[in-house]
Amino acid sequence: MYALMADLHLHQWSAFASTNPDGVNNRLRGLLDEIERAAAELASKGGNTVVMAGDVFHVRGSVNPVVLNSLIDCLAACNRKHGTQFVIIPGNHDLAGRDSERLGSAVTALECGYVRVTADSLELSVSELGGSAMLVPWHESVDALTAEIGTLIEEIKAVGADPSTYDLILHAPIDGVIDGLPAHGLDPAWLGQTGFRRVFSGHYHNHKVFPAGLAPTEVISIGALAHHTWSDVGTKAGFLLVDEGEVSWRKSHLPQFVDLAQLATVDPDDVPLLVDGNYVRVRVEADKSKEVEQARKELMDMGARAVLVQPMPKTAAVRAGTTAATVKTGASLEASVAEFIKGMNGLADSARVAAAALDVLASVETSGD
Repeated sequence: MYALMADLHLHQWSAFASTNPDGVNNRLRGLLDEIERAAAELASKGGNTVVMAGDVFHVRGSVNPVVLNSLIDCLAACNRKHGTQFVIIPGNHDLAGRDSERLGSAVTALECGYVRVTADSLELSVSELGGSAMLVPWHESVDALTAEIGTLIEEIKAVGADPSTYDLILHAPIDGVIDGLPAHGLDPAWLGQTGFRRVFSGHYHNHKVFPAGLAPTEVISIGALAHHTWSDVGTKAGFLLVDEGEVSWRKSHLPQFVDLAQLATVDPDDVPLLVDGNYVRVRVEADKSKEVEQARKELMDMGARAVLVQPMPKTAAVRAGTTAATVKTGASLEASVAEFIKGMNGLADSARVAAAALDVLASVETSGD
């Protein structure tokens, strides 16, 4: 058995955050606690290997020393308390350049006796993982990644082994993980025919299991370790425990980002359950600050961890009703951007433009934090 997590995005988050007495940001501390939670549960079941499938850090090309040293301390504590060994592949956020290389990877700084980091494809044996796996780090080009997967399959067969005895672990986009995003990544149907026992991938922040159907391979999006920004509204976050015949999802214990405006129909009786312990955003028709504060107080009284109220003048709210049809009800910001670009005329490769726009959006969210 091993534990599998992705898209940790360790960062000194400022939104809804404070600094603990030890100098560590409380949202960063929560993510580190989730790592130890996974290590502890894994140890209780007899396992000791935690695989991090990319995007360990958040800010591309720059790692805050507090973030780096806090993670080093966390990994050391997991090894000391639970005997945990870590295996890490870089994601795109961990890299200074476009593709994985050792010197340009921030996670290289984590290498030590109980942390193995690779910028190349890596095979983990039964003794290390409780089962065989092939790990493939981030590739900027989906075509190059597809070719690499094909090469790995041939290498497995060349030594007389069967791909069906291996898990494949990637950091790569899989089409269909996030509703509304254009298809510019790996086709889950193609992955399902590769012959691996299972395919796991980080990158998109939503845990999703693609039904195998008649395909021999189960395809699973790992999902982020926790919600990080408003872009994660509506997604499933946590980590996986992987045994030879079973994959178990563990929901994140950290607050979720909840946008009441993206829920097409919300039963008033369900609102307290949705907001309790979470970061909540709501749009209200309000002309006065008193009305805004009243909305904030009501949600805080229901147990919200923090509330962002976006006031909409009542006259503007009426006008907005005539234009809202251009964006699907409940659509995320990413899906709305992708849908807008898809509808633009004259674009030779709308999928690639949309992918670039989403990267810019992620950068803006980081700079805003």
